[in-house]
Amino acid sequence: MAINYADSAKEIVKLIGSDNNVINVTHCATRLRFVLKDNSQVDKETLKRVKGVITVIESSGQLQVVIGNHVGDAYREVLKLIQVDENAAVSAPNVGIVSRLMDIISSIFAPFLYPLAACGVLQGLISLFAVLGWMDPASGTYRILNFVSWTGFTFLPVMVAYTAAKKFNVNPFTAVIAACALVCPDYMSMLTANKILLVNSADPAMQELMKEAVNNPQIARVLTEVVGIPLSADPLTFLGMPVEYLSYTSAVIPIILMVWMMSYVQRFFERILPLVIRNLFTPMFCLAIIVPLTLLVFGPIGNMIGGAIGGVYNTLYHLSPAVAGFVVGALWTPLVTLGVHWGITPVTVGNYATLGYDTFTGLQASAVFAMAGAVLGVYLKSKDAEMKRVALSAGMTGLFGITEPAIYGVALRLKRPMVCACMAGAVGGAIAGSFNAVSWSYCIPGIAVLPVFFKEGHLPQFLGFVLSISVAFVLGAVFTWFAGFKEEIPAAVTDTKAAAQPEVA
Repeated sequence: MAINYADSAKEIVKLIGSDNNVINVTHCATRLRFVLKDNSQVDKETLKRVKGVITVIESSGQLQVVIGNHVGDAYREVLKLIQVDENAAVSAPNVGIVSRLMDIISSIFAPFLYPLAACGVLQGLISLFAVLGWMDPASGTYRILNFVSWTGFTFLPVMVAYTAAKKFNVNPFTAVIAACALVCPDYMSMLTANKILLVNSADPAMQELMKEAVNNPQIARVLTEVVGIPLSADPLTFLGMPVEYLSYTSAVIPIILMVWMMSYVQRFFERILPLVIRNLFTPMFCLAIIVPLTLLVFGPIGNMIGGAIGGVYNTLYHLSPAVAGFVVGALWTPLVTLGVHWGITPVTVGNYATLGYDTFTGLQASAVFAMAGAVLGVYLKSKDAEMKRVALSAGMTGLFGITEPAIYGVALRLKRPMVCACMAGAVGGAIAGSFNAVSWSYCIPGIAVLPVFFKEGHLPQFLGFVLSISVAFVLGAVFTWFAGFKEEIPAAVTDTKAAAQPEVA
């Protein structure tokens, strides 16, 4: 029976303390995320029983209402019932630094993860079509679809700037303009034009290429990074200070730092400028101050932080991919339940930008399929019709990468399937690591995005990946079948029947 999310939204808002208790509300792939004035006003137990609600979690200073695939429907209905003050601070008070960081990361990345993943799927599909001979890589169709698929990653800083501005209470369009400045072709051209190629060549073709490189960053990059021709130490400067040669395409941490600092600059000028000129000159000062500061300070620092974080994981991975896969496969689902899985997002996005692929996603996928398999085991083993229905629905959803309904609606409620999923994920992750399985573009691991894990010339990696998720899925179901679980007692069952309810084992 279809759920009326308009009615559910009314109950949700009532049970969280009404509109007056809501500071802010956002949503990610499966959860409504409320920042409330007073969490003690929430009736959590009743809220968990609202139709369409899978469970309720307090994490990262937020009240998270897990809905599942229809979270967008629920969010739209909730917005009709509350008035959110756009100028109100949305950071939750009295939470630890880790919870605050997870809240920031989830708020920034969650709104555009699906569109970004869609770009990755498109990349995978056209690559697969080219290998199968269904599409000519030299054709206009392929070239147009290819550049469209890369656009989300090229302008990732713009999306990060917009959502970060919402989080840090910055004028979003000022933040977007600042991010656009960092990915503007004129910025790269200025850097290249202020670097003189140091090479003496009698080859006319090389001389012509050097002239082209002055105004073409791509040619200059090939000459310096591939051919090995050095550049002079004559960089672009701002007020006499050298600007480091950095590309901000696909940048994440530098943009977050930039918008965060912009929030302080904006508040400063809003406080000191007269009202008659405030709306005009505050954005001007923000852009004139923050963009150069990002080029000089925040950009290099953010690039260093991102490189260090990614470097730690990649170093551990290269020490033993199989062990890394075992750990990731075992721990990914518990991290999701704690809400701290968002911490890996900057690492995976950074890997695509610097390496062109990501190893973590190749390992993480085993945990996703293991959970889908575990709830399939529940479906096959359970004697309760309602639990079978929930498990089948959650298992199908899990195959497409959304595991929260399976985790909260089935695995955590029955406990043993949760352990079985972690064990199966660990085995699958170890297999994926042994084959060095990777994803070639950003995705949310699931059966619909398998082409993202395929690339011409890397067939063994892809086959190893398919083997890993298949093993994880099958083991999840098998482990759950043999481990069994204690059936929940429906509320309508009499005490006599409840006392006689057996454990399924």
